[in-house]
Amino acid sequence: MEQVRIQLEGISKSYYAKTAVTQALRKINLTFRMGEFVAITGESGSGKSTLLNIIGGMDTFDDGEMYVDGQPTFQYDEEDWEEYRRNKIGYVFQDYSLIGHYTVLDNMMSGLLIMGLSSDEAKNTARHYLKLVGLEGYELHKATELSSGQKQRLSIARALAKNTGIIVADEPTGNLDSETGDQIIALLKELSKDRLVIMVTHNYEQAEKYVTRKIRIHEGEVVVDVLVNNGEEAGGELQGESVQQQESSEQEKVIEQQTLSEQEGEASRKKVFWEQFKTAWYFASKNAVTQLGRATLFTIFLSIIAIASFVLLGQLLVYEDDISTKIYSNKAFYRQDDTRLVVKKADGSLLTDADFAKMKELAYVVDVDSCDYANDINYYVTEDEDYEYLYSWHWGSRDPVITLKFLSDKKFMKSVDCITEQDLAYGRLPEKRNEIVIYDTDDSLLNRSKKMYFKANNIWDSGEYYEANLKIVGILKEETEQIYFSKAMCQMLSMDIDSDLSRIVYAYDYRKMDYAQKPEMVLVIADDLKDNQVRVSKDIEVGVTGEILFRFWEYDENGEISEEYVEQTVVVQKKTTGHTRDFLEVSQELFDKYYQAENKQASVYIASYAKTDEVISALERLGYSAISTIRVSTTDYDEILVFDRLKVMGICFGGLLALIFAEVLILRSLMKIRVKDYFVLKFIGMKMQMIRKISYLEIGVYVLVAMGITVALMWALNFAGIPLVTEMMWYYELKGYIAFAAYNLFLSVLTVASFNRLLKGRLNA
Repeated sequence: MEQVRIQLEGISKSYYAKTAVTQALRKINLTFRMGEFVAITGESGSGKSTLLNIIGGMDTFDDGEMYVDGQPTFQYDEEDWEEYRRNKIGYVFQDYSLIGHYTVLDNMMSGLLIMGLSSDEAKNTARHYLKLVGLEGYELHKATELSSGQKQRLSIARALAKNTGIIVADEPTGNLDSETGDQIIALLKELSKDRLVIMVTHNYEQAEKYVTRKIRIHEGEVVVDVLVNNGEEAGGELQGESVQQQESSEQEKVIEQQTLSEQEGEASRKKVFWEQFKTAWYFASKNAVTQLGRATLFTIFLSIIAIASFVLLGQLLVYEDDISTKIYSNKAFYRQDDTRLVVKKADGSLLTDADFAKMKELAYVVDVDSCDYANDINYYVTEDEDYEYLYSWHWGSRDPVITLKFLSDKKFMKSVDCITEQDLAYGRLPEKRNEIVIYDTDDSLLNRSKKMYFKANNIWDSGEYYEANLKIVGILKEETEQIYFSKAMCQMLSMDIDSDLSRIVYAYDYRKMDYAQKPEMVLVIADDLKDNQVRVSKDIEVGVTGEILFRFWEYDENGEISEEYVEQTVVVQKKTTGHTRDFLEVSQELFDKYYQAENKQASVYIASYAKTDEVISALERLGYSAISTIRVSTTDYDEILVFDRLKVMGICFGGLLALIFAEVLILRSLMKIRVKDYFVLKFIGMKMQMIRKISYLEIGVYVLVAMGITVALMWALNFAGIPLVTEMMWYYELKGYIAFAAYNLFLSVLTVASFNRLLKGRLNA
């Protein structure tokens, strides 16, 4: 007597709805043996498909017991049933249950890879069984391109290749014409010679001459169970390997692998993990390659999410520092520039050219200007844009009174330290005090003069300005409004900060025994003056021309003006200047006698405020002390700006939360397209764990591609100079990219986990 493969004892199954209970099977007792070709018949709703699903491990039972090869299944958990479907059962379905976008060979290999065969073994085995069912030469055809009969042959070949010994077929001829149906049943008959084949059919007449046993189900009970055809065989021989031998061989392999796992421990687990990864990767990559449209849709959607998250996270990084909410005070540094650092030596000694060179080599340092104080001096060069003249007339006067009005304080001096010969399109760098470099498209401006005004609001008295005619000696390549001045000009105009106090004194009062006139003066150089010659503003009435005293006071150790001073007789020229009254024009010799340029501190300009801490730390490691001018000049908060910052950050956080809901809902809906494919994979033996891995791996790849596209796009926009992106990219240091990657990977994990829960419910339903 043939071996008993399946035995059912008292199997009952009911389905529960909210208002009713339907009993599908009642106390079923059946035994199935090797070599049988069993036909289960019955009207619709009789329970025949439910019985087949229980035998195939696709559905559970409420009461009774099912034995497989003599072993009870009452203790089976989900993993045991997965193992049963993978190694014991081969499926043939009415709808073929093929993965339409896979090729014939891919459909065959899927089941074999699930069983643990290597890719090469699966491919060779698949080709062998395709040849047996007459599909040789169709390997690279997609399943959707096959005829109905070919699809069913492929389904049978897939079940046959598993060498499970048991094949269950659910209405395998339901979608076939009569002739093709006869061929399929004849093929199943051949398979039953060394296997157990159980077939549900609504057309028993078509299968009658082939089957060896007929079972009829009515209202959930077995009403007919008879042997037919006396075991006579129909059709020819199907040449293949002995299923029992192969199944035994497979069982031996499993035992051998288990033994190996126990012996090799961790090494074996790593090997299993790697094999599982390769299998998951095979299916994930196959899904992407065979469904390019779907893969493109997923990638586009995830790229939109990634771009949105990149921008939102970038804005949070920008607003992480609250500097933008503070009020700037220009008392210390008149120039409001968040990229400016003021640098000194930690020991207070003077800075040298070697120091400037070291600073310039640091990452993110753009310019180093040794004339730090001059960087707070405004210059005005364009009439009606930077300044304008106001004209008024006094009663009875023919000549107008001209008043100078400054319109904008946005332009500040920088010295020639900030450019090199390579920055010039024409000309040369300044060599003399009254030479400058500008940008213009007209090279004929070379060697022409420009009249300019200067104000130093935190150095000179308010309202004072200096006028000069400067010669253009160089034209820059890159467009900019910045004009670059000689170091001598920068040092001259800012000398009053580091120098002692100078005055001219005149109109001696004998009653007080002191000079009546002692105005503080700002010394500037006039090239036409020699030795002790000076020139005063026309607003200063000296009284008589000739010799007056020039006094130079020193500061004591407490920073106070000392009582000691140096006194020198100077000669006031008759010609008056056009400057305001605080300026005293002197000769180069007199200026050099009392003033000496010393580099005590420098302005260092960085690429972005975002790199402030990084550059300051680098400077401190080199032995310098550095401060950010905007940080020391901003103390009080502006309530409106604080609210605006919090509003932006709130919008960004809300946007990131909204993206989570959008991705979970939309992407999960898109992933439902794959549910049918996962049904097929589960029924041919794939573990739910592997299905989850495929989902994670597939979406993970799309997310990585989307993140790559996003980063590449943002860098492209950054190089294109898009302001929003350029500012944001400075803040995207390592922590920013980690946050971006973590957020998008978290979203993908959350979405796939949600989909897998939905999928598990669908597959178990």
